[in-house]
Order: sequence, then C-alpha cells, then structure tokens
Amino acid sequence: MKKIHNYSLLLLTLLLLAACSEKLDLRPETSMDTDKALSGETNLKLATSGNYSLLNDFDYISAYFHMAESPVDNVEATSVFDPGGTRQYGAYSYVHFPTMANSTRLYTNAYKLVRGVNNVIAAIPDDASPALLQLKGENLFLRAIAYHSMVKIFGRPYVQNNGNNPAVPIIDKPMPTLERPAKRHTVKEVYDFMVADLLKAEAMMTIDANNNAFASKYAAQAMLSSLYLNMGNNAKAIEYADKVIAATAKFTLVQGDAYKGYFATNHSTDKETIFCIKNLDGTGSGFYYYNQSYTVEKFAAVSKPLWDLLNEGTGDLRKNFYKALKTADGTTWNFTTKFVQNPAVNTTEKVSSPPIYRLAEMYLNRAEANAKLNNGQLALDDVNTIRRRAGLTGTDLYALGSLRGRSTVLQVVLDERRLEFAFEGGQRRDDLLRNNLPMIRTYGKAGQPGSNITVQPTDARVVYFLPLSETNGVTNSLEQNP
Repeated sequence: MKKIHNYSLLLLTLLLLAACSEKLDLRPETSMDTDKALSGETNLKLATSGNYSLLNDFDYISAYFHMAESPVDNVEATSVFDPGGTRQYGAYSYVHFPTMANSTRLYTNAYKLVRGVNNVIAAIPDDASPALLQLKGENLFLRAIAYHSMVKIFGRPYVQNNGNNPAVPIIDKPMPTLERPAKRHTVKEVYDFMVADLLKAEAMMTIDANNNAFASKYAAQAMLSSLYLNMGNNAKAIEYADKVIAATAKFTLVQGDAYKGYFATNHSTDKETIFCIKNLDGTGSGFYYYNQSYTVEKFAAVSKPLWDLLNEGTGDLRKNFYKALKTADGTTWNFTTKFVQNPAVNTTEKVSSPPIYRLAEMYLNRAEANAKLNNGQLALDDVNTIRRRAGLTGTDLYALGSLRGRSTVLQVVLDERRLEFAFEGGQRRDDLLRNNLPMIRTYGKAGQPGSNITVQPTDARVVYFLPLSETNGVTNSLEQNP
C-alpha cells in the first residue's frame, strides 16, 4: 500500500536532462554535483515535482495523521491491536517511547523533504524570472509544511513558555545527506522561520496553476492564518484568513450534495480546497483510518462524544462523512470515511487526497480569533456560515443570547471546529493545546490503556520523543524530550 519513490532514478533523470542541455558534466555524485544539477527551469520543475512526492510519501503523511489524530477525544480504539506496526495505539494511549515507528518515519521523511527543498531554494536567486520565483515560493511553502508537522509533534505548544521550549533543528541550506544537526531550535524560532518562509513565498508565487495540489500564494496565506492562531496573534490570524476569504473568484464553500461528496474527490480543482495532497484512484496509495477490506485495520472509531455532537443538530450533513462497520469481534462502530484507501480492493470508494487547508478553516480561524478579541457577534456569524453550509437552520444556529448550552462564544467555536475538522490532520489536538484545554476521555473499555483518562496540556506526553537515532550519541546527540 506504500507509494515507493525511486529517488536515485530522480537524480539520474536530472543528470541526463542536464547532460542533454550541456549544462552539467557527469562526474561522480556529490552534494556539489547535485546542487549543480539544479539549474534551468526544466530541471528545477522536475526537482520540485520530486519534493511534492516526498510530501506525499506514505511513511510521512500517514505517520503524521495518526500521531496527530489518535491522541484526541474524537477517537476510540477498537482494540489494542496495532495494525502494520504503525504505533497508533501508543499514540492513543499516551504510552510513548523513543523507538516508535511513526516518530521515526515522520522525523526522517520530513527532513528528506527539507533537504530536497533546500537544494531548489538555494539554486534560485531572489531576482530570478517569475517562473523560477514561483518554483522557489512553492519550495519555501513545502519547507514550512515539513517544519509545521515536526514542531507540532516534537515541540510543546507555542502558548507554553511563549514558544521558548525546544523543538527541532532548523536546516536552511543544502547540506550532505549524512550530516546531522546537533542543536534543537526553540518552538518560537521554528515558528518565526516558517512565517519568514511563507511571507517570502506569498510574494514570490504570482503564477496560479489552478490546481490545488500545487502551492499558491493563497496556500501560504492560509498557513499563515493557522500559524498566527497557534502563536496567539489573533489580529494576524484574521488578516490572513480575510485574504483567502476575499478571493471569492477563487474559493467558495461547496454546498449540498457537493459537500456530502467532498471527501470522495481528489480536491485538485474544487472551490473549497486551498491546498491538498493529491492521490489518484487505482494507485492503491493514500491515507486511511480504516480499510474496508481488512477487518483488523479498523482501529480509530468515532468516539461517543463526537457522535453525540454530530447528532445534536437536525440533519447535519457532516454525518455523511461516517459509516457503520463491524470489527473482527462483531462489534459495530462508526468510522470516518474522510480518508479511505486501496480502491483496487475497495472498488466502491475513492482514494483519499487529504485537504491540508480548505476555506472552512479560514472562517473558523477568523471566528476563534474574533472570539478571543471579544468580537462575539463576528465569531458567531462565521460559525453560522459553516453551520448553514452543513444544512443546519433555525434553532440550530447561534446568537449572542442563545449559545445552545455553551458558556462562551469560544466554546461555540471550538465545538464547531471539532465537528468540521474531525480526523483532518490534528486540528482537534491543536485546538485543545492552543487553548490550554485538557484531553478528556470519559469512554472506553475498562482497563484498556487510553480509556477513561484526562491528559492535561502540560503533560509530558502531549508531545512525542525524538527518534532514538537522534539522541543516542551514536549518530547524533540532540536533547531528548522529557
């Protein structure tokens, strides 16, 4: 089920292309030679395509989704079985260790992406042609994506100690593959680095490919809105959400049947998606929370609190993103269908192309920021926009005098974010940690690790250990998370 990318073949292709254009002599491969191969728009486009493939590596994106989603209160483990050695159960139960498979996969493959994009970024000067600057901007965006996944998994939330906790090393230039940095930068330093990359990328990306699987200035703006929200800079979160929402010719909220079928598309051309990781039907690759053909792989079921929330409104269209399935013991659970896998076997379902940023997030980023700035009516206006799109009307909408049992406008927003973004790459985890809220599970099998627990946002295990290879003093000696 993995998508295997032959990076040696990619490099060979680069060398052959360069040789044909008489731009490179064919000496033995070194880091210098690889850098020199990255000359000319054709070669740089090919290298950038390879970097998108690195982002889409199954061992990277699947690892990240499971590590970000399994620990939250949207999920109930169906058993202690850990399918495929992916360590989902360790993430769910907060039983972490430095040799967790997903931690190593995420860290290793994120840095593969960082190294790949650094080669392209360094090869394009800031006064290059618009076409080359577009490529540079896309790679700056991809670098920010890589660091965002790592800082959220291995670094504590920005709101704790104002970002001055250790995160991951920043690599901002080409370096030999085997060279390993020995210093962890702080969460704040990583966020500042991402913001700088994205501001530069926003200015450079002036060519719109009209394909949501490629980075654009709007993708950079969407990510900036989310970063600023995590940083507590609410005014900036609103500013960048506004930029995307204002692009009405480019983005609109999909409605009705189109919304019910939203996650069955590849998102490359729809009007809701700002940036996605595109997979193709028939490839057998992608990302999933369950596989319909393999009973043992139904691990992350929908929790009762989330299901109750989905049933609170009358006719909520978001219930279409879930289906009832049986596990090996005959128990029926609800599972999300937002991300499904292996259409070669599951012929009735389409492969997942995860939307990383979509327009609904911009509305709810703006709503959360306005709630924190005491702009309650503005926050509720955006929440109600999302609820109306979900088919909710009348008393299922919110007003300042009618919060439907919620004590604050912020709680209204967080509940709506939970409904809208469940299972979409760690949104619920971010929401809890950003707002200093505990993860509370009041459900699960008695005696099963991860059941009936409360995890405070300051708990050591809300972040993961760095891979052992980075801290054991043999290949590297980074400071380990406590």
